[in-house]
Amino acid sequence: MILDKYNQIQGDYVGIVRSPCALIPPIFMMDEHGRCVEWNDAMQKLSSLKRERAIDQMLLGQDANKLIFGFFDQKGKYVEAILSANKRTNTEGRITGILCFLHVASPELQYTMQVQSISEQATANTQTKLAYILGEVRNPLNGIKLLQNLMKYSDLSKEQRQLLKTSALCREQLAKIIDDGDIESIEGRYDVLA
Repeated sequence: MILDKYNQIQGDYVGIVRSPCALIPPIFMMDEHGRCVEWNDAMQKLSSLKRERAIDQMLLGQDANKLIFGFFDQKGKYVEAILSANKRTNTEGRITGILCFLHVASPELQYTMQVQSISEQATANTQTKLAYILGEVRNPLNGIKLLQNLMKYSDLSKEQRQLLKTSALCREQLAKIIDDGDIESIEGRYDVLA
């Protein structure tokens, strides 16, 4: 009964891999030595490499369930996909190969991922610039604090003491903004004001 079930599963694998259905993703299989033993139609269309040329060729593998897999097809177009690998075992549980699926993102998803990448890079650049500006502003603020402390102990009129107190409050507010330094928090305050 177990052997029949195993043969049925093996037959299902073969049926899926050899199916011309457009819904079947790109699939290739490797044996325990890393040689290609199966290469389906979708894989053939994606890579422009004919099944006959892929079978029995050595395919390099990696120890990962999913990884980004990029290659140039025979027309020279770069294709990036997610590679998923699942072990194939025999009835004794011995690994006999690997069943691999390539998931290629739709043009819309690729565009979204590209926009996200550009946005993340822009945010990183903004944070770097902000860190630089905050560092450059911190030094003059420390100088202002030193001068305010020196002036506090000098002979000042009531009006001058009030001006000194106001300038100290302004300096503390600037210091608080600099210490916050979180771009999202600053952007949030900007959005509220806008």
